[in-house]
Amino acid sequence: MGSHRGVESADQVPGKGAHQPQSGSDCGGERDWQVLSAQDFYTGVADYMRRVDPSWDEENWRAQVADELRGLRAVMGEANGRSVLDCSCGSGGQAIPLAKLGWQVKAADIIAAYLDIARRRAKQEDVSIVFRRCDMRHLDRYFQASFDWVVSCMALDNITADEQIQQAVKGMFGALRPGGRCYIRLRDFDHIMDVKPRYDFKEERAVPQGRVIRLEDWAYESDTHVLNIYVFLREDERKTDWPWVTDVFSYRRRALRKAELEQFLRGAGFQEVEFLPQPSPWHPHEVVASKAT
Repeated sequence: MGSHRGVESADQVPGKGAHQPQSGSDCGGERDWQVLSAQDFYTGVADYMRRVDPSWDEENWRAQVADELRGLRAVMGEANGRSVLDCSCGSGGQAIPLAKLGWQVKAADIIAAYLDIARRRAKQEDVSIVFRRCDMRHLDRYFQASFDWVVSCMALDNITADEQIQQAVKGMFGALRPGGRCYIRLRDFDHIMDVKPRYDFKEERAVPQGRVIRLEDWAYESDTHVLNIYVFLREDERKTDWPWVTDVFSYRRRALRKAELEQFLRGAGFQEVEFLPQPSPWHPHEVVASKAT
């Protein structure tokens, strides 16, 4: 699954690196961890979870499938033999539920290790999906005007250059048949950039020989770019001295606001853009964009 490039592992007191939840306008101080590429970030986090507790990722996956079956059906309706491209499929979090719902699914991602996991899970779930390794910025090389829907969840803001975001959105548009629709799900950066959260507690998990506390932090580089930081505080009961170990993973994201996303979508040729209701601004926002018939 790749190595932990740029990951800091050090014996630290939790209070030294994990402060109380707060808001902040900038990073503050010097960081002693490396900013990873999006590929290395996702691979490193997945490797860490499997190394600490092999059941962790699988339990999250099962919970995600149940949620996605409900959520995707609510947005996209019944399959009725229609086709969909998941252009940033990761380890299959949307592609496999869509196949279970009866869609004809093709799925693409740039991270080979995630595609391997997705293929294994698709086999376990006994669903048929065509997988391809592909950078979502180059969809036009492989997919042309053949899908009823294109889906991308929690991925477009991994692209940090605006011209490349526009390129990816144009590829989504080009992959759709006339009258096709695009479904995008992203973090609500309008809210995040307004509130500027810091050190958000995400979960505490019992693992073999101890527990892990996961925090999410943000470092605000500019009005358009942020660092997303995962901090794992692990208590190892086997250690006789101080039992805590800290692992940090971070990568850069485009703080893509809704108005900017709509501009990219319309610039690619989409005529109708609808932002769906959100349960709260802390939930990801969803948008459906339609191609003219």
